[in-house]
Amino acid sequence: MEQLVQVFGPLAVPTLICLAAGVLLLLIELFTPGFGVAGGLGLLLLAAVVVMQLLFGSPAVAAYIAAAVLVLIVAALLLFIRSFQRGKLSRSFAVLDEQIDAGSTSLSDASEQQNVGRRGVSVTPLRPAGIAEFDGERRDVMTAGEFLPAGVPVVITEVRGLHVLVRPAEDTPAAGAETPDAQRTAPGAP
Repeated sequence: MEQLVQVFGPLAVPTLICLAAGVLLLLIELFTPGFGVAGGLGLLLLAAVVVMQLLFGSPAVAAYIAAAVLVLIVAALLLFIRSFQRGKLSRSFAVLDEQIDAGSTSLSDASEQQNVGRRGVSVTPLRPAGIAEFDGERRDVMTAGEFLPAGVPVVITEVRGLHVLVRPAEDTPAAGAETPDAQRTAPGAP
Protein backbone atom coordinates (compact mmCIF):
# COMPACT_ATOMS: atom_id res chain seq x y z
CA MET A 1 0.00 0.00 0.00
CA GLU A 2 2.86 2.35 0.78
CA GLN A 3 4.26 1.86 -2.69
CA LEU A 4 0.92 2.84 -4.22
CA VAL A 5 0.82 5.97 -2.06
CA GLN A 6 4.37 6.82 -3.17
CA VAL A 7 3.42 6.45 -6.84
CA PHE A 8 -0.15 7.80 -6.88
CA GLY A 9 -0.11 10.10 -3.86
CA PRO A 10 -2.60 10.25 -0.97
CA LEU A 11 -5.57 9.44 -3.24
CA ALA A 12 -4.08 6.17 -4.49
CA VAL A 13 -7.18 4.00 -3.98
CA PRO A 14 -9.71 6.42 -5.57
CA THR A 15 -7.25 7.02 -8.39
CA LEU A 16 -6.91 3.32 -9.14
CA ILE A 17 -10.67 2.76 -8.88
CA CYS A 18 -11.37 5.63 -11.31
CA LEU A 19 -8.62 4.39 -13.63
CA ALA A 20 -9.99 0.82 -13.71
CA ALA A 21 -13.61 1.97 -14.06
CA GLY A 22 -12.69 4.40 -16.85
CA VAL A 23 -10.85 1.75 -18.86
CA LEU A 24 -13.69 -0.73 -18.28
CA LEU A 25 -16.31 1.77 -19.48
CA LEU A 26 -14.26 2.51 -22.60
CA LEU A 27 -14.09 -1.22 -23.35
CA ILE A 28 -17.83 -1.54 -22.83
CA GLU A 29 -18.40 1.35 -25.23
CA LEU A 30 -16.18 -0.32 -27.82
CA PHE A 31 -18.18 -3.56 -27.85
CA THR A 32 -21.77 -2.40 -27.38
CA PRO A 33 -24.03 -0.44 -29.68
CA GLY A 34 -25.25 2.83 -28.31
CA PHE A 35 -24.71 6.53 -28.37
CA GLY A 36 -21.63 6.93 -26.17
CA VAL A 37 -22.81 7.14 -22.57
CA ALA A 38 -20.34 4.50 -21.35
CA GLY A 39 -17.52 6.02 -23.41
CA GLY A 40 -18.27 9.52 -22.18
CA LEU A 41 -18.32 8.40 -18.55
CA GLY A 42 -15.11 6.46 -19.10
CA LEU A 43 -13.37 9.52 -20.51
CA LEU A 44 -14.63 11.63 -17.60
CA LEU A 45 -13.25 9.13 -15.10
CA LEU A 46 -9.88 9.05 -16.87
CA ALA A 47 -9.81 12.85 -16.90
CA ALA A 48 -10.60 12.78 -13.16
CA VAL A 49 -7.60 10.48 -12.64
CA VAL A 50 -5.33 12.94 -14.42
CA VAL A 51 -6.73 15.88 -12.41
CA MET A 52 -6.36 13.99 -9.11
CA GLN A 53 -2.76 13.24 -9.95
CA LEU A 54 -2.04 16.83 -10.91
CA LEU A 55 -3.59 18.20 -7.71
CA PHE A 56 -2.72 15.59 -5.10
CA GLY A 57 -0.10 13.31 -6.62
CA SER A 58 2.83 13.52 -8.92
CA PRO A 59 2.62 15.57 -12.12
CA ALA A 60 4.90 13.00 -13.74
CA VAL A 61 2.40 10.20 -13.01
CA ALA A 62 -0.39 12.43 -14.36
CA ALA A 63 1.58 12.86 -17.58
CA TYR A 64 2.11 9.09 -17.88
CA ILE A 65 -1.59 8.40 -17.30
CA ALA A 66 -2.60 11.08 -19.81
CA ALA A 67 -0.21 9.61 -22.38
CA ALA A 68 -1.57 6.10 -21.75
CA VAL A 69 -5.14 7.34 -22.15
CA LEU A 70 -4.26 9.05 -25.43
CA VAL A 71 -2.57 5.88 -26.69
CA LEU A 72 -5.68 3.85 -25.77
CA ILE A 73 -7.97 6.31 -27.54
CA VAL A 74 -5.82 6.40 -30.69
CA ALA A 75 -5.56 2.59 -30.73
CA ALA A 76 -9.34 2.26 -30.38
CA LEU A 77 -9.92 4.75 -33.20
CA LEU A 78 -7.45 2.95 -35.48
CA LEU A 79 -9.09 -0.39 -34.69
CA PHE A 80 -12.50 1.09 -35.44
CA ILE A 81 -11.38 2.63 -38.75
CA ARG A 82 -9.60 -0.55 -39.85
CA SER A 83 -12.59 -2.71 -38.96
CA PHE A 84 -14.95 -0.31 -40.73
CA GLN A 85 -12.85 -0.31 -43.92
CA ARG A 86 -12.65 -4.10 -44.07
CA GLY A 87 -16.36 -4.46 -43.45
CA LYS A 88 -15.88 -6.44 -40.27
CA LEU A 89 -17.87 -3.89 -38.31
CA SER A 90 -20.96 -4.67 -40.37
CA ARG A 91 -20.55 -8.37 -39.56
CA SER A 92 -20.08 -7.86 -35.84
CA PHE A 93 -22.26 -9.48 -33.22
CA ALA A 94 -24.10 -6.22 -32.67
CA VAL A 95 -25.50 -6.12 -36.22
CA LEU A 96 -27.99 -8.57 -37.70
CA ASP A 97 -26.34 -11.24 -39.83
CA GLU A 98 -29.10 -11.38 -42.41
CA GLN A 99 -31.17 -8.66 -43.95
CA ILE A 100 -34.82 -9.33 -44.49
CA ASP A 101 -35.83 -9.02 -48.10
CA ALA A 102 -39.35 -7.62 -48.30
CA GLY A 103 -39.95 -9.44 -51.57
CA SER A 104 -39.24 -12.85 -50.07
CA THR A 105 -41.93 -12.96 -47.41
CA SER A 106 -44.84 -15.30 -48.00
CA LEU A 107 -47.33 -12.47 -47.44
CA SER A 108 -46.24 -10.50 -50.48
CA ASP A 109 -45.18 -13.53 -52.48
CA ALA A 110 -46.40 -13.99 -56.03
CA SER A 111 -48.23 -17.15 -54.90
CA GLU A 112 -50.64 -14.91 -52.98
CA GLN A 113 -51.68 -13.37 -56.30
CA GLN A 114 -52.90 -16.83 -57.35
CA ASN A 115 -55.69 -16.44 -54.78
CA VAL A 116 -57.34 -13.69 -56.84
CA GLY A 117 -60.70 -15.05 -58.01
CA ARG A 118 -60.93 -17.59 -55.19
CA ARG A 119 -64.44 -17.92 -53.73
CA GLY A 120 -65.36 -18.14 -50.08
CA VAL A 121 -67.94 -17.12 -47.48
CA SER A 122 -67.78 -14.27 -44.97
CA VAL A 123 -67.63 -15.75 -41.46
CA THR A 124 -68.05 -12.43 -39.67
CA PRO A 125 -69.76 -9.26 -40.86
CA LEU A 126 -67.40 -7.33 -43.13
CA ARG A 127 -67.56 -3.68 -41.97
CA PRO A 128 -65.52 -3.31 -44.18
CA ALA A 129 -62.95 -5.68 -42.60
CA GLY A 130 -63.64 -9.09 -41.15
CA ILE A 131 -62.96 -12.79 -41.63
CA ALA A 132 -63.87 -14.97 -44.58
CA GLU A 133 -63.31 -18.68 -45.13
CA PHE A 134 -61.84 -20.05 -48.36
CA ASP A 135 -61.77 -23.86 -48.69
CA GLY A 136 -61.60 -24.28 -44.91
CA GLU A 137 -58.93 -21.59 -44.46
CA ARG A 138 -59.91 -18.45 -42.53
CA ARG A 139 -58.37 -15.18 -43.74
CA ASP A 140 -58.57 -11.56 -42.69
CA VAL A 141 -60.24 -9.71 -45.55
CA MET A 142 -61.73 -6.33 -46.33
CA THR A 143 -64.17 -4.92 -48.83
CA ALA A 144 -63.77 -1.76 -50.87
CA GLY A 145 -65.94 0.05 -48.32
CA GLU A 146 -69.27 -1.72 -48.39
CA PHE A 147 -70.65 -3.61 -45.41
CA LEU A 148 -71.52 -7.28 -45.85
CA PRO A 149 -73.27 -9.51 -43.31
CA ALA A 150 -71.88 -12.89 -42.26
CA GLY A 151 -72.62 -15.81 -44.57
CA VAL A 152 -72.35 -13.87 -47.83
CA PRO A 153 -70.38 -15.56 -50.64
CA VAL A 154 -67.35 -13.43 -51.55
CA VAL A 155 -64.59 -13.52 -54.11
CA ILE A 156 -61.00 -12.25 -53.76
CA THR A 157 -60.41 -9.33 -56.12
CA GLU A 158 -56.94 -8.16 -55.11
CA VAL A 159 -54.05 -9.01 -52.77
CA ARG A 160 -51.80 -6.12 -51.67
CA GLY A 161 -49.28 -7.28 -49.06
CA LEU A 162 -51.33 -8.07 -45.97
CA HIS A 163 -54.56 -6.72 -47.43
CA VAL A 164 -56.90 -9.20 -49.11
CA LEU A 165 -59.70 -7.31 -50.86
CA VAL A 166 -63.00 -9.07 -51.54
CA ARG A 167 -66.36 -8.24 -53.09
CA PRO A 168 -69.67 -10.06 -52.98
CA ALA A 169 -69.76 -12.93 -55.46
CA GLU A 170 -71.66 -12.03 -58.66
CA ASP A 171 -74.30 -14.70 -58.10
CA THR A 172 -75.37 -13.14 -54.75
CA PRO A 173 -76.80 -9.66 -54.21
CA ALA A 174 -75.01 -7.12 -52.07
CA ALA A 175 -76.36 -6.37 -48.61
CA GLY A 176 -79.63 -4.46 -48.79
CA ALA A 177 -80.24 -5.15 -52.48
CA GLU A 178 -83.56 -6.70 -53.46
CA THR A 179 -83.70 -9.97 -55.34
CA PRO A 180 -86.00 -10.40 -58.32
CA ASP A 181 -88.10 -12.83 -56.22
CA ALA A 182 -88.48 -10.21 -53.47
CA GLN A 183 -89.61 -7.67 -56.05
CA ARG A 184 -92.31 -10.03 -57.40
CA THR A 185 -93.73 -10.82 -53.96
CA ALA A 186 -93.61 -7.27 -52.67
CA PRO A 187 -97.02 -5.70 -52.01
CA GLY A 188 -98.22 -3.69 -54.94
CA ALA A 189 -95.99 -5.57 -57.40
CA PRO A 190 -97.67 -6.60 -60.71
